Amino acid sequence: MEEKNEGKSVEPIVTEKKEKEVSIARTPIFSKTYATNVFVTKTDSDFRIELLNEKFETEDRVQFHSDGLVILTNQAAKKLLLTLSKKIEEYENKSGEIEIDEDRMNVDLSHIE
Repeated sequence: MEEKNEGKSVEPIVTEKKEKEVSIARTPIFSKTYATNVFVTKTDSDFRIELLNEKFETEDRVQFHSDGLVILTNQAAKKLLLTLSKKIEEYENKSGEIEIDEDRMNVDLSHIE
C-alpha cells in the first residue's frame, strides 16, 4: 500500500558543514624563489617545474640559470592549474591581459631532460 504525502510539506534536512581552520607552518629550510621563465616536464608519476632566471644569449645559444625544481603530484599539479587559472583571470579582469613576449614563449627547451 502506497502512502501519499498530499498537502504535507517535507522539510529538507539541513546539515552545517563546519570549516576547519587552515594554517601553514614554514620549516627552517623554507625559501622564496623568483622566476622569469619555467620549464615544465612530466614523468609517469609527477610534474616537474624548473624555475629559470637570467637568460644569457650569444649568437647560437640561449642559456638560463636554473634556481630550483618543484616536483608536484598529479593532483597537486591539477590544483595548481585550476587555482592559477582562477587567479590569472581575476588579475586580468582587474588589470588587463597579461601578454607574454615572443622571446619568452618561443624558447625551445624540449631537448632538455
